[in-house]
Amino acid sequence: MGAFAIDSYTRPCRLANNIFGLKQRRCAMMKESENTLDKKFQVLSNRTRREILMRLNQESHSAGEIATCFQITPASISYHLSLLQESGLISCHRVERRRIYRLNHDALDELYLWLQNLYKTK
Repeated sequence: MGAFAIDSYTRPCRLANNIFGLKQRRCAMMKESENTLDKKFQVLSNRTRREILMRLNQESHSAGEIATCFQITPASISYHLSLLQESGLISCHRVERRRIYRLNHDALDELYLWLQNLYKTK
């Protein structure tokens, strides 16, 4: 009976810690999701990057192919592509010696759903 009495006192504490731990993890996940959204929207605030996304929506391209469509240096294209890739809006894979970039539709779906939910709460 002594063990039962101790357990009956400590069990609510463990349960409270588990619930609090879950809340902390949920808050951390929400904050991470918000940071991801912030990064995506920040990347989308640049016109050149939006135009790159529109081009990649049509088909995958190498950095060189993308650069021919813009009046900026290859270094600038590389910079924009790296920001788009870091945000998850595009992905890259190698084909021989070239890097091929393509649009990540899942990342755009995430933005679309967020905007859709925002509109619904209006």
